[in-house]
Amino acid sequence: MKKRFVYGLSGVLLLGFLLTGVSGCASGPTQKAREYFENLYKRIGYKQEGNYRVIDIFYATSREVTENKDSTLKFHPRMGKGVTGGKVDVKVNPRIKIGKMLPQRFKRKREIGIQDVQKLSNADLLKQLTDAVANSPHKSLLVLVFGFKDDFEAVAIEAAYFAYMLDVNTPILLFDWPGDQPVSIAGYHKAQKNAKASGPHLGELLTSVIREVKPEKIWIQASSLGCQVVCDAFEHMHKYDDLRDAETEIHHVFLAAPDVGQDDFDDHFKEQIAALTQGLTTYVASNDEALLISGLLNEDKRLGRLKKPGKAMDQSEETRDLLYLKSLAPDKISLIDVTLINKASYGHGYYLEDPEYFDDVYFRIFGNPPHSNRRLYLIKYKGDTDYWVLK
Repeated sequence: MKKRFVYGLSGVLLLGFLLTGVSGCASGPTQKAREYFENLYKRIGYKQEGNYRVIDIFYATSREVTENKDSTLKFHPRMGKGVTGGKVDVKVNPRIKIGKMLPQRFKRKREIGIQDVQKLSNADLLKQLTDAVANSPHKSLLVLVFGFKDDFEAVAIEAAYFAYMLDVNTPILLFDWPGDQPVSIAGYHKAQKNAKASGPHLGELLTSVIREVKPEKIWIQASSLGCQVVCDAFEHMHKYDDLRDAETEIHHVFLAAPDVGQDDFDDHFKEQIAALTQGLTTYVASNDEALLISGLLNEDKRLGRLKKPGKAMDQSEETRDLLYLKSLAPDKISLIDVTLINKASYGHGYYLEDPEYFDDVYFRIFGNPPHSNRRLYLIKYKGDTDYWVLK
């Protein structure tokens, strides 16, 4: 696995440690590097089990779930009649490093894997969510929604990995949907259909969380085709008078590599995001090959992909097309170009594979202004429009 520092701050601290050792300063840290890295990521809540940390995650899924003869649960790649919820325990090796997120490989190498899955009634799920939120330091909830191709086990591993790398002490709610369709044109369109059908289920779940669990902060992180699920969820929630009033219910929404039609986003989501959230950050890239293929299949522009620049720091007319978001709610909406840091598979999975992405999300979760992240650079256009580039 390719090794990288996960946080810029961690790199600075380690560099300071090495320089101090070279200079012979007796007051420098004496911790070994191995111990140092094992002591990282302590903000997130976990239980210790041998050499592993066990992270508890809540889940809700729109896929069909049945019970096997041995009482274990089977998660099918098709839509269910409603939402099934519960808890899943995921074991994480504390020495895990950021890199290519391949759930099966992580499982084989015993770096991360599901330990236990249990089913809860809707009432019990909301009750346990309420208790977890009340006992969390930020009275918060982080909702994660992933995209096309992976089954329930894979997205549960990805959710635990994301939570571990982000390292914010907050309850996690994974919203799973049947995106595990064949990697083919027909399979992709089937997943797209399931994503749109799952949106109202997520919307109703979030409505229940807002009304009954009442977190002080709700953060939603969606990626790829999971962003379509979130778009349709917000369209569903917007129909409720108590949610579309002047008071915003969602603290921040993060859309990474959104596999959503730009026109569809304009028609079905931009008004809802302004009404229901305090902030939206959309991450886009010109080297996202997966969204290039999606655009060809859908015969339209995808929100998360830019045309390749003609020259450095020039992201063409298509970037300026996206800047209509700023005119809608300039104090709420940010557009981040991640092309320069995007080293992910097919230029698409940077939301799990690039440490700079985790850095930026961490800053924004706690309401830090963009200029406080030294990796961000502000680009100006005519008419005083702007967007941010992550380096």
